[in-house]
Amino acid sequence: MALMTVLLIVAIATTLCTAMLVMQQRAIARTMSLLDGQQSVQYDLAAESFAMEVLAQDARNDAASAMGNVDTPYEIWAQTWPPFPVDGGTVSAHIEDEQGRFNLNDIYSGGAVNQAALAVFQRLLTEERLDPNIASAVVDWLDSDNTPTGSGGAESDWYMRLDPPYRAANRNFAAVSELMLVRGVDANAYHLLEPLLCALPSGTPMNVNTLKPEVMAALFVGFSPVQAQGVMRSGAPQGFNNIDTFLSSPLLNGVSLNDKTALQQGNLLSVNTQYFRVSVRAVIDGQVRAMRSLIRRQSSSDLQVLRREWVLPQADGMANQDAAGHNSGLSGGDLNHGGGISASSFGGS
Repeated sequence: MALMTVLLIVAIATTLCTAMLVMQQRAIARTMSLLDGQQSVQYDLAAESFAMEVLAQDARNDAASAMGNVDTPYEIWAQTWPPFPVDGGTVSAHIEDEQGRFNLNDIYSGGAVNQAALAVFQRLLTEERLDPNIASAVVDWLDSDNTPTGSGGAESDWYMRLDPPYRAANRNFAAVSELMLVRGVDANAYHLLEPLLCALPSGTPMNVNTLKPEVMAALFVGFSPVQAQGVMRSGAPQGFNNIDTFLSSPLLNGVSLNDKTALQQGNLLSVNTQYFRVSVRAVIDGQVRAMRSLIRRQSSSDLQVLRREWVLPQADGMANQDAAGHNSGLSGGDLNHGGGISASSFGGS
């Protein structure tokens, strides 16, 4: 009997010890996961700071250049870098010109519809084979009145009949994702439009040197993305140093003069950029943490983070870059060009 009691006590003690060890191992695993997550956040923020220094160096390069303040996809900020090695993993950073997209908020500016911007957006919808009535619904989302624009428009009374109901914003888009709330924009439409759009302050022009081909094609009636790529190649590698040079390109000789005049009068075009999208991605011990930032650059000493958002790894657009691990064909030269910027900015070697 005494032996059975001892064996029972040993069995209970063993079970308790095993349970405590399992709980301890789980607690350690959770703690390590939290630490890795926090480490990834800090690496992402360091990568963002690195990207901002690249943009500052580019501004200094522009100030010293005979071309002046011109931003092109052949400069250091547009270079694609391989992942930087850090303790426990890698960190990637990628800079894009946010003004290389069509700005939704340019459609309604100064209390009135910018007809030139609206025409560009309508052509973009046609190019993507989407419902042209989306343009009217976007106008109503932006304007301050409660009168629908045409048969495809929608004000708050239309949205309040939905389940769940909501109101038209009647203000600028805060983010492109807000477009999913607009009448006529389904998942397919958003999937096609999202890479081509941005949501910047109204009156922010598009940089003709970095425009996506689909957006440049939408600038002119009867123009195609293939023709747009030809125009962009004709400006390489220095880019167009002013709008007149761009519009007088021989490849635009067949374009309507009315289109060119409307774009100029609508103040839709520029050759330089203030707003950049910075995408960073930290992979630490197999965990992926991706972040996207909107940076405003007013000078080499005045850069500001306007927005940060954490994104799903498959949505950050950097997976292929990490896998490739080499520079793109649009890279502008050595990262250290004129700036002394190196991987040490990440704490890597």
